[in-house]
Amino acid sequence: MRPPSARQREILDFLENFAETRGMAPSIGEVAEHFKIAPATASGHLAALRRKHLIERSGKARSIVLVGRDPAGAVLKVPLYGSLASPVPEENRPLMEGVVHLHRSVAGKLPGESLFALRVGDGAMSGLGIFRDDTAIFAPTSELPPRLGDVVAAFVGGTVLIRSFFPHGSGGTVSLRSAHPGEPDTEYPASEVQVAGVLIALLRRYQR
Repeated sequence: MRPPSARQREILDFLENFAETRGMAPSIGEVAEHFKIAPATASGHLAALRRKHLIERSGKARSIVLVGRDPAGAVLKVPLYGSLASPVPEENRPLMEGVVHLHRSVAGKLPGESLFALRVGDGAMSGLGIFRDDTAIFAPTSELPPRLGDVVAAFVGGTVLIRSFFPHGSGGTVSLRSAHPGEPDTEYPASEVQVAGVLIALLRRYQR
């Protein structure tokens, strides 16, 4: 599923700001008037946002509800997964365990509705301070392409691994490096590695 277009992101921001300042959702006519577009065009954009699971609507007037943003616009509700079945985040929704509440500032300029969270399943990255049962927040590669050395969630043979990403352009291979002492790097053909997301934040719950 494609991420929202630039105009659709503008509409999402308008919906959020309208609800925050007026305490209710705008009508289709108000969306159309604000962007100086035809009501049918506004309705088409809203339908596209609904298909992308970014808004919810009923048949009633002013029933638009944003998914992934709270009414105050300061907190994101990021879907949390114990594991993933696909490198495409939208295809993992049946596996969602809940949501993680994250301040919008953590996303920076990234569209917050595209983020996803993954529970860390092993201690392979403990050398970088990433431990089992931590909650890792990722941006999809459509929004943040992986760079050399980034920590990523990568699919290899149907299994998702959280590792450091080191592509070797000349050899057509990719090293997924553990940060656990004594564990060797693992190298794969680039065609066998699909990066689902790039780590942008880490959450940890301390137990007493």
